Amino acid sequence: MSDATLARTAAVRTERRNSNLAVHRVAVSIATFMLPIIAFLLIWEGAVRAGWIEASILPSPSAIAQRAWVLLNPSNLSQSLLLSHIGISLWRALISFVLGCVVAIPLGFLLGLNKTAYQIASPLLSLLLPLPAVAWTPIFLVAFGQGDLTIIAVCFLGAFFPILYSTIQGVRGIGRHSLWVVRSMGASRLDIFRRVLLPGALPTLIAGLKLGMAHSWRTLVAAEMLAALTHGLGFMIFAARSYMDVTTMFVGIVCLAIIGLLIERVVFGSLEALTVRRWYGSGKIGSSR
Repeated sequence: MSDATLARTAAVRTERRNSNLAVHRVAVSIATFMLPIIAFLLIWEGAVRAGWIEASILPSPSAIAQRAWVLLNPSNLSQSLLLSHIGISLWRALISFVLGCVVAIPLGFLLGLNKTAYQIASPLLSLLLPLPAVAWTPIFLVAFGQGDLTIIAVCFLGAFFPILYSTIQGVRGIGRHSLWVVRSMGASRLDIFRRVLLPGALPTLIAGLKLGMAHSWRTLVAAEMLAALTHGLGFMIFAARSYMDVTTMFVGIVCLAIIGLLIERVVFGSLEALTVRRWYGSGKIGSSR
């Protein structure tokens, strides 16, 4: 057997071994994450079946899953009531979040770079930031009435302020020496933004995006309870209250929790893996590597 063949065989074996190790690490990570959740669900199920918890107030996980299956209507997904509620809620949340990003990120860079503008806007931000976005719902109901416009406006505020504040802090946290060095090398404004401002602010910015999406998602539920006319997870939970259908309420709550988890872990987790973890490494406290 030639040296080239031996080298190729060794490379294939190494690649397979690395692939198996990667799969093993992912499986261990998923199992570690899921174990506490499964233990909690088992304890919950056992407590309800033993009669320690009143099932009419806190249904068992199995009862919630059965009700979710009925609402999902797998035999005819096009007519699935649950998917309809989920789809409309996701659409509202996505529109609100994108609008929040489009307005908050450029404004955050402007305020972070311009000291005078920041000093003017800072008192107003300090006044508005603590206000819960859902507190604006009655105002928007008076202005716009029930419907998507009110819900999207409220959720937009829920996303806007965390993203804006995080962007400002991320930009202001960049050392001026980095800007001076790049400018001294003749970099254009676009190069400064691409090579210094954006990478430097990105860790804080992504944290702000997470918070903005989380605030918007939580605000969505309350806004849909008050302003939705027909569909949405918040509307489904609130409408089930009229019939004392606690199981359906918990289906909506579980859907909100799962979707929020997927958004954070899959969407923002992937974004962090492609940017922050790749650029900055993981040699920090709390890192898995």
